[in-house]
Amino acid sequence: MEQTLSRTGTRISDKLTCHPIYTVALLTPGVLLIHGYHPLADDGAVYVTGIKKLANPSLYQSDAVFATSPTRFSIFAHVLAPLIHWVSLPVLLLLCHLASIFLFLVGARRVATRLFSDRRMCWGAVLLSACCFTLPVAGTSLSIMDPYTTARSFSTPLSLYAVAAVLDKNWLAAILWLGLAALLHPLMAGYTAISMLTLALAQRKMWPALGLLFAMGWLLSAVIFIATHPAIANLAYNRAALSRSYFFLSSWRWYEYPGLVIPILLLGFAGFRSRLPWPARALAISAALAGSWALVTSLCFVHRSGSLLLARLQLLRTFHPVYIAGLLLAGGMLGRWTRQHRRAMAVLCLLVAAALFAGQRLTYPESNHLEWPGIEPRNQWQEAFLWIRDNTPANAVFALDNDYIESPGEDAVGFRATTERSAVADWFKDGGIASNFPQAAALWWQGSTATERLNQANDSQRLARLLPLGVTWIVLPVETAPPVPARRGAGRGAETTFPCPFHNARVRVCRLSEALLQRADSAK
Repeated sequence: MEQTLSRTGTRISDKLTCHPIYTVALLTPGVLLIHGYHPLADDGAVYVTGIKKLANPSLYQSDAVFATSPTRFSIFAHVLAPLIHWVSLPVLLLLCHLASIFLFLVGARRVATRLFSDRRMCWGAVLLSACCFTLPVAGTSLSIMDPYTTARSFSTPLSLYAVAAVLDKNWLAAILWLGLAALLHPLMAGYTAISMLTLALAQRKMWPALGLLFAMGWLLSAVIFIATHPAIANLAYNRAALSRSYFFLSSWRWYEYPGLVIPILLLGFAGFRSRLPWPARALAISAALAGSWALVTSLCFVHRSGSLLLARLQLLRTFHPVYIAGLLLAGGMLGRWTRQHRRAMAVLCLLVAAALFAGQRLTYPESNHLEWPGIEPRNQWQEAFLWIRDNTPANAVFALDNDYIESPGEDAVGFRATTERSAVADWFKDGGIASNFPQAAALWWQGSTATERLNQANDSQRLARLLPLGVTWIVLPVETAPPVPARRGAGRGAETTFPCPFHNARVRVCRLSEALLQRADSAK
């Protein structure tokens, strides 16, 4: 019996070794457990709103532009929207997230096997990529991957397959993978194309062509800068673009700048290490050059007083493929270094994973680390939003302070995606949409101006601001927080005499319908 069990265990072990796909499948739930899952937070909520609008056009009548604009240049929401008639959206989002983790790890391994012939180095690259799944990319407002599902969840793995095809010199496959990525996220695919072209030239040691490529890119940016300067004569759009601090290096925090310089220096150093295989050195050199070009071009031409078109293109997103290249190379080198020290690699991966786990808990401190479909939310803002979904009219229009997403305990939970109700535009997420889609800018500026410091206003002031916008409900915080100037008071408690049929320790939901009708009657 013992011999049979031993032979069975050996066969399973051999299968895992011979079929790397099994190992990646086992790593996938580990990545989920470490980095968490928040399907209705941040950009995840933006995409979910678009999916719900496409599936049910009657939603979001007064603010449809914020639901539909992000779906214009991506097939992501258009593919998922029909599927929710057969699979519930929460389950579908979780399945997509697990699939994106799996595809990302497969893509990381595909690139790693082209860089390193040593199996331990390949798995070192995959393990470090898994541990750094949600690593922030300097101050670009991007992470390697996100703890929720967006178009970039699939465009990133497809970009890895395209890079692997370039390393194989399989140009047809590279173009195919890049085209699929572009259907999901055209902007990120554009920067992947730059990385691929740079890598292809570096592989062949075509240094003059590389220099010419980046010189032409710099000159093209200069032409765009001159042709589109001064800023667009649209006050609302200008305000939206200038509100995005991550567009402009001058608005970054001091500790974010090393996130640009250090990777370039490390990759440049790796490119000159003769002990590394040439494909790995070529990737390091090409990534360092692409990052340097993006940094220099941004310093020269992306200014608050300059071309907002260049700002909108977000040249520093080039650092997303740069970071991925750095992770793969660092993981491979660590895999070789720990060849004789298996415990060292395990300890190192555990430390990195623990750091990223802690980062996610600090980012979403009052939410469940894993927000499974159907689970009772721990976040009290989300609890209020779900009450709104279940207990208010479908055509209700809500107002929240334009900085509500920065309120204590809110954890960046998206209002529209959770409640399926219309809302007056907020400063943060709707501002991000308006900065990329000018057609949303006017409505964003009107709404975010009307709801600025809404928590500190009295009821009469609220009515004066919200009556012209057709608002029928308002969401206000309960808890009083210390003043934070950067948040413009969004987290402070708010006093009101409006009837509030729902409240918990964090937030109250109040009805304006009667008060608005009375105000309208008195105005007559």
